[in-house]
Amino acid sequence: MESLPKSTKSRVLSSQGGGRFLFLVVAWVALLLAGAVLFFVIGALRDPTGSLHGMVGSALWTTLGPHFVLVSLFALGLGIFAGWRRPTLIALFAVWAAGAAGAGSVMIVWSFVFATSGAGGQVNVIRALYLRPMTGGGPDEITTVTTVNGRVLQAAIYRPREADGLSPVILYIHGGGFMTGHMTETDADLRWFADRGWLVVSADYRVFSEGAPTWDRAPSDVACAAAWVAANAGRLGGDIDRLALLGDSAGGNLAINLAYMAARGDTRSDCGTVPVPAAVVVQYPAVDPLAIYEHGYPVRGFEPRMLVRGHLGGDPQAFPERVDAVSSFTFLHAQAPPTLILSPKKDGLVPAWSVVRFAEYAEAAGVEVELVRLPFANHVYNQLAANSLGNQARRSITVRYLAERGLAPSFAGAKVATFRKMPSKQRNDERPDTP
Repeated sequence: MESLPKSTKSRVLSSQGGGRFLFLVVAWVALLLAGAVLFFVIGALRDPTGSLHGMVGSALWTTLGPHFVLVSLFALGLGIFAGWRRPTLIALFAVWAAGAAGAGSVMIVWSFVFATSGAGGQVNVIRALYLRPMTGGGPDEITTVTTVNGRVLQAAIYRPREADGLSPVILYIHGGGFMTGHMTETDADLRWFADRGWLVVSADYRVFSEGAPTWDRAPSDVACAAAWVAANAGRLGGDIDRLALLGDSAGGNLAINLAYMAARGDTRSDCGTVPVPAAVVVQYPAVDPLAIYEHGYPVRGFEPRMLVRGHLGGDPQAFPERVDAVSSFTFLHAQAPPTLILSPKKDGLVPAWSVVRFAEYAEAAGVEVELVRLPFANHVYNQLAANSLGNQARRSITVRYLAERGLAPSFAGAKVATFRKMPSKQRNDERPDTP
């Protein structure tokens, strides 16, 4: 080096300095990527009802889990490369963090896939890398069901692509905390079921606004929608005797309450006779308003206390009779239809323990209930993107359940893998303690 001309020596030293800087940057990039994934890994292990970190940390795994695995592996590769070319403490930390992030990511994704498989569902991790929007081209028809006090209530109709005789019917009730939501917000899922042979109808109902609670109005609206489906299913090519009632979150509450009341003969509607569904399938249902009010995590703009107050028209302590009128525990009885409940274990809005408790009470009351608990999944785990892990789980487990009860199209049911059904208690391990 000393024998080199000064200009050449300067260029060599400059090149070496630039190389060191480049590898240092690579190490920092690896560390930052690994740290970001570790943030979500650690958050997924925390209680989502107790901290923002736990709420956020568990919110994305069923949508971005496979992507987090790839990011961790990429960070690990960068860290190893930077450390090999220029050993530094940063590179060492990056390799350690990336390894921990990768191990945590794989554990979380594998746990979810394993739980889905155990519940008779199917998840393709490679397909889950190719996310799609929750829009599926829209319904085939939007029709008016009735008009109540100037408010037009509608239904979105998705006709089956193929039909061998009359099609089984799905009546879907959307979620939204009784404050928001729309009958086509899960358009991709509704179209997916229709393309596989179901006649799908998604119901509209009134949501609350200031000074206009809907604790008594929303149930009346969905009862009217069910009566309309019963009266029109034949015209639309559906078999009302093979009706499944589906609902998510607030819609899950309305679906359970409507189905259980109809089975007991307690439901009346000016729109006609309310049918008794052959099965109920709900996700993260708002079965216990007091549990949500007291223990749900306060997401800004969607605070559980605000939602419960808006739906009831005030604090639940001031209206105990309204709490009883919307609590799904009120409607438990042995004649209730068979019910599948999909419950994310990391639900920060509808506390998971409240759903587990409802399933236990339902089983004790004589209801044929199956509770599927999905690890590292939060509220609306299936609705952020079509094709996601959560979305595939929701679709496939629902198809399996309906097919077992003769409520699936023949060609859809034939595709369901043979599954040895386990008692619900075997799917309810790791039950959280009730506060």
